[in-house]
Amino acid sequence: MISQTATFQEHHPADRDAVAVGIALCWFFLLSGFILDMLRALTEGHSYVIAAHFHAASALGWMLLLSWQALKVRHGRLADHRRHGRLIGGWLAVVVSALATMWTADMARLAKPAFNPAGMAFQLGHVIPFVVFTAVALARTDRPGLHKRLMLLAMIAVLDTGWSRWVGHEFAQLLGDGWAGQLMRRYPASWIMLAAMAGYDWRTRGRLHPAFLPAAGLILVTQIGAALLFFTPGWGPLVRHALGG
Repeated sequence: MISQTATFQEHHPADRDAVAVGIALCWFFLLSGFILDMLRALTEGHSYVIAAHFHAASALGWMLLLSWQALKVRHGRLADHRRHGRLIGGWLAVVVSALATMWTADMARLAKPAFNPAGMAFQLGHVIPFVVFTAVALARTDRPGLHKRLMLLAMIAVLDTGWSRWVGHEFAQLLGDGWAGQLMRRYPASWIMLAAMAGYDWRTRGRLHPAFLPAAGLILVTQIGAALLFFTPGWGPLVRHALGG
């Protein structure tokens, strides 16, 4: 699925800058949404479930560690990068806390008339590529080109969490609640980043990395699959029943 061929140039002088820019853009898309969400919560008197605080702390810690690791590579501190790489295993805490937040927050919103439990499809959708890419990236540290791309793709896979909080409401108002509205309110940030990664490889290597198309395909399949599940008539009632509604 993600094997690497000898014809793809493993390193390029611009890679360090490209990774830094990619991580910075992921920070931007995520923080733009979550900072606005926290500000709305303060002004509207909204409170977060306990699991959300643990998830925020673990996700922030994971992003900081990822950025720190990238800085080490940028400055040639490869031995430190490898030595502290095992700490990135904290991504499991991010996944567990995300699932706990999703479940408890949706349970808390069950009584609200505007709440649609079918939205859990989108919450579950981005967890799949994040888990797959991070696990494979950590298993293939012997392939630096593959490793760094998959770590970045893992972040790209969850950018909908920031985009939907940033401008998602505006897209929903503009396009409605159909397929276009649901996709555009969540996924344009990930599409922008995927297009940028593809363009960068074409510009610097003249071809895509062997992992790119399968990885991008998994992201797009989970996005379309989440939308398909969202619009499946029996999904919403099933989730509501599972949540105790």
